[in-house]
Amino acid sequence: RMQLLWEQNKRGNYMAVFLRDIYETIKKEEEIELVAGEKGIDNEIRWVHMVEGTDISSFLEGDELAFTTGIALNGPDELMDLVRYNYRQKAAGMVINIGPYITEIPDEIIRFGNENAFPIFRVPWRVHMANIMRYCSMQISLDTQKELEFSSALKNAVYFPKNEELYIPALLKYGFKKEWSYCIAVAEIYNKKYSMLKETEKNTILRFAQNYFREYGSKVFVLEIDENIVFFFANCNEKKINEKLNDMWKEIEARILPGGNAYAGIGRSTGSIRYIGKCFEQAVQVKKLQKKKNRKNVFISYNDLGLYKLLLSMENSDIVNEYYNETLGFLEHYDRVNETDYMYFLKTYFDLGCSVQNLAAQMHMHRNSVTYKMHKIEEIMNISINDPEERTKLMIAFMIKEIM
Repeated sequence: RMQLLWEQNKRGNYMAVFLRDIYETIKKEEEIELVAGEKGIDNEIRWVHMVEGTDISSFLEGDELAFTTGIALNGPDELMDLVRYNYRQKAAGMVINIGPYITEIPDEIIRFGNENAFPIFRVPWRVHMANIMRYCSMQISLDTQKELEFSSALKNAVYFPKNEELYIPALLKYGFKKEWSYCIAVAEIYNKKYSMLKETEKNTILRFAQNYFREYGSKVFVLEIDENIVFFFANCNEKKINEKLNDMWKEIEARILPGGNAYAGIGRSTGSIRYIGKCFEQAVQVKKLQKKKNRKNVFISYNDLGLYKLLLSMENSDIVNEYYNETLGFLEHYDRVNETDYMYFLKTYFDLGCSVQNLAAQMHMHRNSVTYKMHKIEEIMNISINDPEERTKLMIAFMIKEIM
């Protein structure tokens, strides 16, 4: 069962376990001291491993807390080598047992830990290392089980919002309140070549995101749903969420995924635990709209969409489709039959603030040619584009086309 939890934990969708939390828990029960690498105390820890030699270091997969008594080492130099090997294997930190085999931690190792933000802990011989390892394993196991239950509950809230028994009890179990506000953000992320992320890249982003929101504690959860990275916020300020998400993406672009591309949306903050699914739907709608508009690398809130918000709420309505067909539908059909580009021409005209001069410059056309083409569109549609009401209708129709 422990191996299963470890494998599931490696695949992402987790509520991360951090070294700081493990340390704070253990030092209440056992004598343990952080002597170096304090800047790395917020490293994530996935498991524990007894590492008595550099040959064993090769078995580390990353994020383990490595323990050693020094029984297989011959002096400070080999201990230094072991610390370096563990660091290269991306261990979360190292616990050194002070006793007959290692009398003290050399200054060189302390300097190395501080320079590389690699936590080094000192444990006296009278403390049983097995006890510390057991505390770590139990905490990781409990937190992983919590992650699995919470992840399942959140997915049920998204997929089966009416079946409240599938998610509300689990959320309440972990301290969430019915009357809290809840907010969900969704991001569809690609690399710089617009290819889907590799599993390792996705897991790295999941881990970074969870760590980035660490100040919120258990009120933030990051997981994957339908190829989207989903951010769940409980009892958090919506404006602050927006700011943090955009700052987070800048960090990801700079440090993890240079040239990456993200289409993202934030649902409207709910007033009850029962509307989590609705918030998720809104976030997905915003994300889809951003993708269609090719507006990337910015998290936009559902509340900031203006008229689009109204149109999105009517996305599947026959009335919306009828409205579009009665306005732009005929021009779109005309383009398709006659292989013309009047739809693109008219959309560009609106995008440029209804300026004939700007449109002429954009299209590299003479102003008279632009005017002729605009008159042709009016003739085809039997309208006057200069009429404010007709112009508004057309602009709304273009917005509908973006969400259809």
